[in-house]
Amino acid sequence: MAQNSNIDEKKLLLELSQGSEVAFTNMYNQYKNNAYSTALRITKSKIQAEEAVQDIFLKIWQNRENLAEVTHFENYLYIISRNHLFNSIKKIARETSQIAEFNQKEAGIIDTDSNIKDEQYNTILNQIVEQLPPQQQKVYQMAKIDGLSHQKIGEDLGISTETVKKHMAQALKFIRLKISPYMNMFMSLLLFLKF
Repeated sequence: MAQNSNIDEKKLLLELSQGSEVAFTNMYNQYKNNAYSTALRITKSKIQAEEAVQDIFLKIWQNRENLAEVTHFENYLYIISRNHLFNSIKKIARETSQIAEFNQKEAGIIDTDSNIKDEQYNTILNQIVEQLPPQQQKVYQMAKIDGLSHQKIGEDLGISTETVKKHMAQALKFIRLKISPYMNMFMSLLLFLKF
């Protein structure tokens, strides 16, 4: 019986190599499950395995002239399937790597852009702080830049904590008032950068 199936396979392969669509359909029906199980084992995805079977048999049809020389079609099919799947995986990995690289470059551009916006914001903020009365300016810088507590600022400047709070409140009110025209510009830039 095995002898007959070998003869039948040989005959099918010969007919297929000569372009017989009937032979191709017979081969496809006989071996599609083998290709599918190999593809499923490698991809772990039913959809990808089904797509791979179509691609594999398309490749077999495109290279049909060489099939007359094939002695064991099942081994041939396994090798074609495995090579096709590994090439697909490599291609996906390459594309994924390119996407990651692109995203990294995009993030770099956004970071650079964001740094420029931060610098612009800080420049404007510093210009506004310089317009504060000297005592408010000193209190603001000690609190915001040096990170000192109101109590420590009061001790260093020889004023009460309440006076420090009053200076700070006035400084912040002035800064908010002066910086608000710029805020719309910075917010729209930040929103733009997120998309």
